[in-house]
Amino acid sequence: MRYLVGFLAFLLLTVNSFGKVPEAVTAKVKKIVGKEAKIVGVEPLPIKGLYGVFLQGTRGMGVIVVTEDGNYLILGKILKVQDINKPEDVIAEIAKKKRYLKPPKPKKVDMSKIDIKNSPRIGKEEAPEIVLYFDPTCPFCKKELATLREMEKKGEVAFYPKYFIVHGKTAKEKAIEAECIREAYGKEAYYDYLLEGKKPKKEAKCDKEAIKKRIERDIKEAKELGITGTPTWIYNKEMYVGYRPESEVKRIIDKGKGSKVE
Repeated sequence: MRYLVGFLAFLLLTVNSFGKVPEAVTAKVKKIVGKEAKIVGVEPLPIKGLYGVFLQGTRGMGVIVVTEDGNYLILGKILKVQDINKPEDVIAEIAKKKRYLKPPKPKKVDMSKIDIKNSPRIGKEEAPEIVLYFDPTCPFCKKELATLREMEKKGEVAFYPKYFIVHGKTAKEKAIEAECIREAYGKEAYYDYLLEGKKPKKEAKCDKEAIKKRIERDIKEAKELGITGTPTWIYNKEMYVGYRPESEVKRIIDKGKGSKVE
């Protein structure tokens, strides 16, 4: 139950009407989420027999794909084969086309609580800066990191990678390994490891104990900021929760007029 409701924070989508849908669809979702989230809309998908059920949870908005008979749930992206490399899936496209996409108002952040002096920075010196809190095993964190990688290459953003571990020991070990690779081999090797699982041919040498302490500091810092899920990123003293496609990240950055982390 907690995993399912936590998943709602990843897809920031809203809807405002139900339309004509099988009762089994809404009944099944209501039974699963209980009082932790409410259904705010249902939309038929372009795949026969599938419906997108849009929810308001305690940590944000989300969507669950349900079969017509209410017996199966699908958590994740739905892509057309020819659109496999597009950043937005079928559900996101429907939400955008019908103007359902409405991210929650960002929370103001006390930047004095964020330590960037002792944190790595990836990106060009003159680029606008983001602080990214993520779990290296979180699928939507990988999507956000892939987005930032492309933007960072073009000089559109720089970011401070920080860690908020929500998936236990394995995730923490991966974060330590990722930082070790970044220190030893640079950002491209770091991206390759986190996004594709590729390790350098030679084992990276680093001070893993120091990296572990920094990651533990990141986790404590994230909790003090009120962060409860990943990915969460901060820009222009505002907190944004959940994955954002490149178009949305650019819109937020343009609004902030090249803000730096201070």
